[in-house]
Parts: sequence; C-alpha cells; structure tokens
Amino acid sequence: MKIKLLAIAIASVFTLGAQADFLGADHNWNNGSSAKKAAKPVGIVSGVLEIAGISRNADSSNMVDPAFAKTSRPCPPFCIQPTAPFAPAAVDTVTELDVIHAARDSANGDTSVLVVDARTPGWVKKGTIPHSVNVPFTKLNSKALAKDPMAVVEILTGTFGVKDMDGVLNYDNAKTLYLFCNGAWCGQSPASIRALLTMGYPQSKIKYYRGGMNDWKLLGLTVK
Repeated sequence: MKIKLLAIAIASVFTLGAQADFLGADHNWNNGSSAKKAAKPVGIVSGVLEIAGISRNADSSNMVDPAFAKTSRPCPPFCIQPTAPFAPAAVDTVTELDVIHAARDSANGDTSVLVVDARTPGWVKKGTIPHSVNVPFTKLNSKALAKDPMAVVEILTGTFGVKDMDGVLNYDNAKTLYLFCNGAWCGQSPASIRALLTMGYPQSKIKYYRGGMNDWKLLGLTVK
C-alpha cells in the first residue's frame, strides 16, 4: 500500500512538472507572438509608413496624449460639431489622409494649398500638424471682422493668396485652406471658416478637418 502511494506521488510530481513545462512553453510562445506583433510596421495606409515627415508612432503600446483624453467639456462652448456645420455652404469635411496630402503638397512647394491651425498659440505650443501655419481664430472670426475688418483682409492677402484690387478682393489665386482645431468638440476652426465665408472666400477652397488634433494624436501621427 505504501509503495502504491509513493508511486502515485512520484507520478503526480512528473505530471505537474510536465504541465509547468508546457505552460512555460506556451507563455514563451505568447511572448514571442507579442514581440512579433509589436514589430509589425504602423503605417499610414498599407505600404506607406511616412509622407513628408509625417508618420505614426511605431510603438503599438503608445497611448493618447493626456491633454486629449478628457471626454467631457462644458457645452457651450465645447459642443459637438456636425459633419457639415456650414450648410448650405458646400464646405467639404475632410480626413487625416486629405490633410496629410495637403501638408505634403505644401511642403513640396505647392503654393495653392495651406494647412491652417486655427487654435490659440497656447494650444499650438503643445504640438501641431507638420507644415501647417497658425492663424488663431481670435484673429479670424466674426468678432475680429466686426472690430477690424482690414486686419482680416491683411490675413487674406498676406497669408491666403487673396488679391486686394483697389478694395475688391480677388480670390482667383486664393489658396485651398485645410482648417483644423482640437477636434469634434472644438468650435475654433468653424468660427474661422464662417468668417471666411462672410468675406466671400470660395466654398470650394475651404476644407474642414473636423477630427483636428484630437483624432490626429489618437492615431499617433507626427506633431511638430
């Protein structure tokens, strides 16, 4: 009887040891799989890792910037923007890919396009889209237009390619603008777009990046 119990105990030890070896092997396999998964490229689109210095964070464990992690902000003023907030004006709402391509074209010397960060300078210092220019919405909105319309005209002619023909604004060579701010809850770039429409800026030359920096950082895209 004692011999039988001893045999059972020895068999149990070997069984547990075998299970531990198996679990260890399985654990190592999982680690290898995770490492292999982490080593896979993080592209912009399939086969494209970088465009004009813009790429996505290659660390698959990277988390969104805490400054954009907050889900709830007082509304107003931080209200959810509709897909087409400027109707009936035909202003296109665009995606990250559209903005990346516009930034690339601008970086390559195309003077017909411009990516515009409409946020205040404090936000811009935290990071903005590469190849964009900052035109704060406080200088280009309905209040700025009512207070000092000539200052707004100077932005149009000095930055956006509009010609002042003896007091008449000529938009023939005006740039196609891609405006953004902090995201779907931000009204800064929409305020600038409404001022542009009031000034007669062609609807076809205004693009609204609704996702803004919130979505840009959520995707791990390069900031400058």
